Amino acid sequence: MAFIRKLKVWLMVAALPLMAFHCNPTNPPEPSIPIYSYRDTIINPPDDFKIAFDIQQTGDRHAYVLFATDAVWKITNTGDSRAIFYIQNSEGEKNAIPSTFTAGLKAGKVYIFGANNNNYTDINQFFCRVTKQADDYQTYPIKF
Repeated sequence: MAFIRKLKVWLMVAALPLMAFHCNPTNPPEPSIPIYSYRDTIINPPDDFKIAFDIQQTGDRHAYVLFATDAVWKITNTGDSRAIFYIQNSEGEKNAIPSTFTAGLKAGKVYIFGANNNNYTDINQFFCRVTKQADDYQTYPIKF
């Protein structure tokens, strides 16, 4: 019994620094980022959002995104790097995104975000993150 009491005290003492770090206002939790399904057309999304793809079965999954304004966007592959991820513009041009891609995207054009898992049975979900950048669309050198 004495051992159990000492163990409880030790665990409580060890947990205090962890609780203090977790409650520290200088380390606030990451703000909630909206997550959209690839199944729904995404119109005028917020400045920071994610798209979730169900890629359990083979074949491409497409998310259709329509932006409200001309802007520079950073697209980040936050899913499993073994999945194929790309963006396609309305002219049919595709750009593979193994990690990140930043480009000026035009308002009023539908962009297709595609995810594909043809080779791996252990990948079920795939996510990408799309974040509006402060860069000026007109002067940004890469337009897509």
